[in-house]
Amino acid sequence: MTISKQHYHHLIERIHCEENESILKKVSTIISPNSDAIATHFYSTMLDNKKAAYFIDHDIVKARLHTSLSAWINSAFCYCHNSELIDDYINHQIKIGHIHGRIDVPMSFVVYGMFLIKGEVMRLLKESSINGDDLATAMVLSNQIMDLGLALINESYQGDLVINEKDVQSFKLQFSAHNLAIDCERLRASLSDWMRELLLNIQLNRININTLPNIRHSNFSLWVTHKAKLFLAASEYEMLEQLLISMDESMCIFIAEFDQLDQRTEALNALNHYISKAMWLLENIAKEIIDQDSGRDSLTRLFNRRYLDTVLRHETECSLKNNLTFGLVMVDIDFFKKVNDTYGHNSGDKVLSQLANILSQHVRAGDFVFRLGGEEFLIVLSDVNEVVLERIGENIRSEVEKADFIVKTNTHLAVTISIGAALHDGHPDFLRTVKLADEALYEAKHRGRNRVVTAGSNPS
Repeated sequence: MTISKQHYHHLIERIHCEENESILKKVSTIISPNSDAIATHFYSTMLDNKKAAYFIDHDIVKARLHTSLSAWINSAFCYCHNSELIDDYINHQIKIGHIHGRIDVPMSFVVYGMFLIKGEVMRLLKESSINGDDLATAMVLSNQIMDLGLALINESYQGDLVINEKDVQSFKLQFSAHNLAIDCERLRASLSDWMRELLLNIQLNRININTLPNIRHSNFSLWVTHKAKLFLAASEYEMLEQLLISMDESMCIFIAEFDQLDQRTEALNALNHYISKAMWLLENIAKEIIDQDSGRDSLTRLFNRRYLDTVLRHETECSLKNNLTFGLVMVDIDFFKKVNDTYGHNSGDKVLSQLANILSQHVRAGDFVFRLGGEEFLIVLSDVNEVVLERIGENIRSEVEKADFIVKTNTHLAVTISIGAALHDGHPDFLRTVKLADEALYEAKHRGRNRVVTAGSNPS
C-alpha cells in the first residue's frame, strides 16, 4: 500500500473523535435504517448500465450482493469509538478492494458506485431533522467517511493490479516469442485442415449435420479463447475473437439453411472468407512476434521503438530524482530518397547499416541508440548539459560527413545528416522532449541540412 494503514487509522480516528460523536451517531440513526433502500437504488442503477451489469446479475444481487452492500453502508456510518473497531473497518475495506481486483471490476465502476451512494446519503441528510451547522458538519463527515472508504478499497485494488501485471509479464516470459510464432503457424495449418475436412465431407456427400466439424471445438477456437489474450496485443486479440464469432455465425447459417443451396453456398463462401482473413492475420502476428522479439531493428541491430518508452521513462525518473539531465539527438539522413532512387534500396540499406555503426561508435557506454524507422535515428544521452549535448551532436555530424560510405564495388558515397537536439527540461512527460528534438531537426533541415540545431538555441 502506498499509504500506510497507520495513516488511514489516524485519519479515521480524527473523524470518529469525541467532538464528532453526537453528530456521527445522528448520521448513523438516519442512514442505517435506509441502508437497504440505498443498496436497492445502487443495484437498480447499476443493472441499467450494460457495462456494469456485465459484472453482476439479478440472481447474484438477490442472493448475496444486496445484503453485503447494505451491511457495508451500516458499518461505514457506525461510530468507531476504539482502535479495534477502526482496524476492523480498515481491514474490511482492504478485503473489498482485493475482491474487486480479483474479479477485475473496473475502478471507474467502483467510483461511480460510491457516487450513487453519496447522492443518496446527502439526500437523506438534507431531508432529516438535522439543520444549520450540524447539517453542514454531518455532510462533511459523511463525505470524508465515504472518501476514505473508497481510498482504502482503491489502495488494495491498485496493489493487486500491479502484482497481477507483474505475474502476467512473468508468465509471458516463460513462453518464447519463437514458440508463439510457431503456434501461429500451426493454427494457420489447423484452420486450413479444418476447412478442407468440411469441404471434403460436402463433396463426398458425407453430410451429417451432427458430425460436421465445429469451429468452436477447433484448435483455433481453443487457442483464441484460452491463450491468445494472455500474449497478444488487445487489438490483435479482438480481431481474432471477432473472426471466430463470424466463423461460428456463418457455420450456424450453413447448417440452418442446409436445404437451401443458394443460402448454404453464401454461408460457405463467408466462412471461407473469415478463415482466409484469420490465416492472414495469424501470419502477420507471427512476423511481428519474430521482429519484435529482440527489440532490435533487423537491419541495423540497433534498438527499435519497442524499448524507447521504457528507456525514456527511466531517464526521466533519474532526471527528476537525481538531477541527472538527459538529452535527445534526433538524426535524419539528408536526401536519402536520392540514394534509393539512384543506387537502389540495397545500397540504401548499406548506408543505413554503416550510419548505425558510426552512431554506435561515437556514443558513451550509458547512452542508447534507436532506429525509429526509415532514415531516422534517435540517441538518448544520459547525464549531459547543453554544452555536452551540442558537442556530441556536432562530433557525430562531423564523423558522418568525413566517412566514406561504400554501397557497391567501386561505388563510394558522401553522406550528410541533419540533427535536432533537445535537453530534458524537468517535465515528467518525456514526449515533450522528443517533440522538441523533432522540431529542432525540422529546423536543421530548414536551415540547409548538414547541421546541428539545439532546441531553444538562437539561429546561427
